[in-house]
Amino acid sequence: MVAGSALMEPSTKPGANQVADVVFVIEGTANLGPYFESLRKNYILPAIEYFNGGPPAETDFGGDYGGTQYGLVVFNTVDCAPESYVQCHAPTSSAYEFVSWIDSIQFMGGGAESCSLIAEGLSVALQLFDDFKKMREQIGQTHKVCVLLCNSPPYLLPAVESVSYTGCTADNLVKIIRDRGIHFSVVSPRKLPALRALFERASPVGGAVEPHTDYSQDPFHMVLVRGISLPGEKHRLTPCLCGDYCAQKLFNSPSVDSTTKLTRSLPCQVHVNQGEILNTEQWPQKLIMQLIPQQLLTTLGHLFRNSRMVQFLFTNKDVESLKGLYRIMANGFAGCVHFPHTTSPCEVRVLMLLYSSKKRIFMGLIPNDQSGFVNGIRQVITNHKQVQQHRAVSGNRRRRRRSWWAERKVSCVGLLFMVNKFFVDVVIEVVSSHVCKLKGQKIRNASQYNVVKNSFNSLKIK
Repeated sequence: MVAGSALMEPSTKPGANQVADVVFVIEGTANLGPYFESLRKNYILPAIEYFNGGPPAETDFGGDYGGTQYGLVVFNTVDCAPESYVQCHAPTSSAYEFVSWIDSIQFMGGGAESCSLIAEGLSVALQLFDDFKKMREQIGQTHKVCVLLCNSPPYLLPAVESVSYTGCTADNLVKIIRDRGIHFSVVSPRKLPALRALFERASPVGGAVEPHTDYSQDPFHMVLVRGISLPGEKHRLTPCLCGDYCAQKLFNSPSVDSTTKLTRSLPCQVHVNQGEILNTEQWPQKLIMQLIPQQLLTTLGHLFRNSRMVQFLFTNKDVESLKGLYRIMANGFAGCVHFPHTTSPCEVRVLMLLYSSKKRIFMGLIPNDQSGFVNGIRQVITNHKQVQQHRAVSGNRRRRRRSWWAERKVSCVGLLFMVNKFFVDVVIEVVSSHVCKLKGQKIRNASQYNVVKNSFNSLKIK
């Protein structure tokens, strides 16, 4: 499964001496805030370095009209009224200043809205490109790029604040962007079909397209790029996981019969996060997973803190098995993933697979102390089995005690039918007191005694 996708036409890459007009259109709401640092590091700064010819420096300055010009548009949602829907910075030729503008975005509001005012942002971006055209009359053709960064689909409402593009929807605006030769890109922390549709509508009509290149640094990011060259993919995908669900019976899970063995195989891919030092070339093609209740792992916390992390991406080829895995993992189980012995040496012997219901991702933690972790897991399982055995023995003892008292109770009551009526008062007092104690009660006054006595007198004792 391809984590993200990117398109770039061969003719869109600017030449060594070609200048560019670049506009970033960024959603300024709290919906994007938690993810922005990752987008900034992995895509925004590399894109700026691409146009700047290197990392931005305070001394960088391309002149008023001769170098690359940068524009920034920040748009919001309808909840920002009566404030303006869009904030726009005047163009600058300083990449350093442009980055400082981006870093000053507050990312506030919009949390209760499911959409954002993308049409307002794109309409203002087109106005900036109109201004660039007037500025570039003596230069001629420039490389024009518009990058949309957001985490919300567009409202269906048309733009209202733009002077030149009032009444245009987001769909109308991306077509205008296409017709004017502006290369349109979309970057989002999640895969939103509405944003992909905007990107596809901006595709050049009849233009040649290079094979898809994966520029995403996170499997959940959507990176659709034209006119920009970004660093290539940084992760390796490893193909297979076989899950042994019968491991639940080792922990007396009521949901699985102890005599039933359920084995499921799920194709998956493993994503190695950027910056993790992990050689996956020697990983086997088949991994074995057994399920363990998460509460048993509390004693291994110190080993998890010193670990590396990967992400597991499962395909939908076996929907029922995948639903079962989601259900089991969301109900407090973790997966102990074993690496079978192979002819090729592998530094990883075992990892722990956890499911985050909030982020809806499967995370694999690889403790650096592999030997300590393997021994810790073995000890956890041994201790748990001993506790289970102790509980089973204690339960049997309690059942035997209850049976013994029940037999004595029947014997004492049966004794009443065998005694002479002369001794009835004595027997009633002894037996009723004994039986009431078993129930957590005791006869404390004459009234209670007479009730019990009368009940026994009603019996036809010979």
